[in-house]
Amino acid sequence: MKKLLLLSFVVLSYFNARSQITVSDGQTAQQLAEMLVGQGVQISNPTINGTCPGTARGKFDFTGPSLIGIDSGIVLTCGRVVTSGTNFGVNATYNDFANNQFSTGFPGAPGDDDLTALANQYTGAVTGTNDACVLEFDFIPSGDTVKFDYVFASEEYNCPTCNGFGWNYNCSINDVFGFFISGPGYATPTNIALVPGTNVMVGVSTVNDGVPGFPNTPDPCFANTFGAGPYTGFYNSNAGGTVISYTGYTDVFTAVAKVQPCMSYHLKLAIADYSDASYDSGVFIKAGSLMTTKVKLTPATGGGQNNEKAHSVRGCKPAKIAFGRSTCDSTVSLTYQLQLGGTAVNGVDYATLPNTFTIPANTNTDTMIIQAKNVQYPSGNPLFVTVGVYNPDSVAAGAPNPPIVSRDTVWIYDSLYVNIPTDPMVKCPRDTFRINSEMAAGLNYSWSPAALILDPSLQNIKTVPSVTTPYKITVTQPGAPATCPPVSRTYVAVVEPIPQITLVKERTECLPDSLNINLYAEPGNINYTWSWTPADYLRDDFSPNNKFYAAPGDYKYVVTATTPVAHCSNKDSMLIHVVPPFEFESVTPVDTTIHYGDQIKLSSRSEAIYWQWDPVTYLSDALAREPLATPLEDMQYRLIGMNQYGCTDTALVKIKVEYDTRSGMPNAFSPNGDGMNDVFKIQNLRFDKMTEFRIFNRWGRQVFETNIPTKGWDGTINGKPAAPDVYYYLIKLTLPGGVPKVLKGDVTLVR
Repeated sequence: MKKLLLLSFVVLSYFNARSQITVSDGQTAQQLAEMLVGQGVQISNPTINGTCPGTARGKFDFTGPSLIGIDSGIVLTCGRVVTSGTNFGVNATYNDFANNQFSTGFPGAPGDDDLTALANQYTGAVTGTNDACVLEFDFIPSGDTVKFDYVFASEEYNCPTCNGFGWNYNCSINDVFGFFISGPGYATPTNIALVPGTNVMVGVSTVNDGVPGFPNTPDPCFANTFGAGPYTGFYNSNAGGTVISYTGYTDVFTAVAKVQPCMSYHLKLAIADYSDASYDSGVFIKAGSLMTTKVKLTPATGGGQNNEKAHSVRGCKPAKIAFGRSTCDSTVSLTYQLQLGGTAVNGVDYATLPNTFTIPANTNTDTMIIQAKNVQYPSGNPLFVTVGVYNPDSVAAGAPNPPIVSRDTVWIYDSLYVNIPTDPMVKCPRDTFRINSEMAAGLNYSWSPAALILDPSLQNIKTVPSVTTPYKITVTQPGAPATCPPVSRTYVAVVEPIPQITLVKERTECLPDSLNINLYAEPGNINYTWSWTPADYLRDDFSPNNKFYAAPGDYKYVVTATTPVAHCSNKDSMLIHVVPPFEFESVTPVDTTIHYGDQIKLSSRSEAIYWQWDPVTYLSDALAREPLATPLEDMQYRLIGMNQYGCTDTALVKIKVEYDTRSGMPNAFSPNGDGMNDVFKIQNLRFDKMTEFRIFNRWGRQVFETNIPTKGWDGTINGKPAAPDVYYYLIKLTLPGGVPKVLKGDVTLVR
């Protein structure tokens, strides 16, 4: 708190040291009115009411920072402008007025009817005004809006020593002022001195610190007939001030009125005491602030985007800027010098514009066309072009840096605006989707596929798709050139299908072990949730591939498949019959031995309706109950039998095959052609396979070779009779079962 007080003291000291006001009085109505006039306004016939003395009106200038926010201008009071002796004016101090408790303006002077009516409207009383000071004049604006800046100040604000009671007049009868305009659109004088954003007059009773002071004033302060305020945010206290005499003042306000260009209006600036002649108030009006827009620019959008900014969509309808005259003389053409700027490039982003614009003679307005070109940029951000108008008077005078008196902006967008703000949804077949769209005003649109939409002519549609379906809305701009491309947006209505469950509805099983139950649903690319009811004898109640085991009996289950998001579900059921196990009564032979080449019958006794012998090698019929087997090697047969319920049993049959090798070789032969023992060969081959038969002389030289069992050696070598001698043989055989056998020996050739 000490720091805050110190800061306040420093700020006040700064203003006291640097801010001073100079005032003078006695100016004529012409002088006062001319001080107010700014650009675009012509005045005539200024007058001051006859009872307002020269001491009550004047001009002011601040040196250094302006205490009230206005550097210079005129001041109208219901008291005095200049301090003279003990007659305190605007340039007195706070304490001067505090000690001069009943300072008066010009007692006995009449009031003003418009001010009286304005005050009585707010107080609800029937009370007159006094000491009115009124400046009024005619004016002709060149634009459609006229405005000027002002500050209201009064010593009827908080005055701790006034009358010795510390009263103020925040909530009571007090001074009144008003700015009254009349003319086209204003059939009766209308006050434009209003609290910003309201239709409430500006005064001590509406703009103050909100603290009641006058005796018997209701609390809170403005729960009374004023019906407004307190607008404390616009109030500034001048307690202890040394620059001006008033105890409080408002922020800088702007009086604004809509007018018709080049038409004549009347403006009345008035202030008066209300009810009494005690205490004074003043209104400070900024020099040169009575003005209208010198060059009126009125942008018109080409449309296509969902905002109120003037804009043109690339290739679509152009935006326009209407230029209004800055003078009321339309008999000659009027050319403006332009400043073109912004992020859009002239001739690249929009059709080339010159740096001048001419309003033809006998025309008050003309229109500039801003056509966005159909050129796409990767950024996708809107660009803008600014059109500024240099002050025509400064341009005509050859000023090196003429100011911009009017400026407006046109935005350039890449495409027409359409959007589908509907949140993503996942539903089941035959559920209703509501798809909403938003688009720029004035666009034409169409939906597809129209056949699936309940009413495709609506902007917001309803549809009942059976499968996931994309819905597209396409917008076009009616009346746009062919270069304006349509724009589409797509919403995908995601439909999860009703699961189509595939299962074996009824099955009969023998259960030597747990039964695998496999389920699946179509479509197969969805992560379904599964549920079994009941869960008895199952591995769990949530697996599509489950396991079941139970004693013989009948078991019924209901299974439900559900999609993960929309929870679309379907049910199916299955019945499991569990029967007792199946066993062979007998299988023969169990283990047996047979001779090579013999045949044996395999047999079984049971309730089986299906048999399968494995392997099928050497069997007459592998699917017969009693097949014949002729094995040429040791075999083990496995029998699988199945009864009418699909229950199976297995048994093994082992057969061992024995065989004798009866082959033999003579120890001599005589190839003399007598038909007896003429050829040396292997005898009695039955099951053996000969793979090699060779004969060598005593020196190891091969004299004969064959692998044909029936062929032997006839005792010749290269077609000539071999000499009688002892010869040696080597015979290789393969026995059944792949067992090799080798015969070696000698034989005597006799002649």
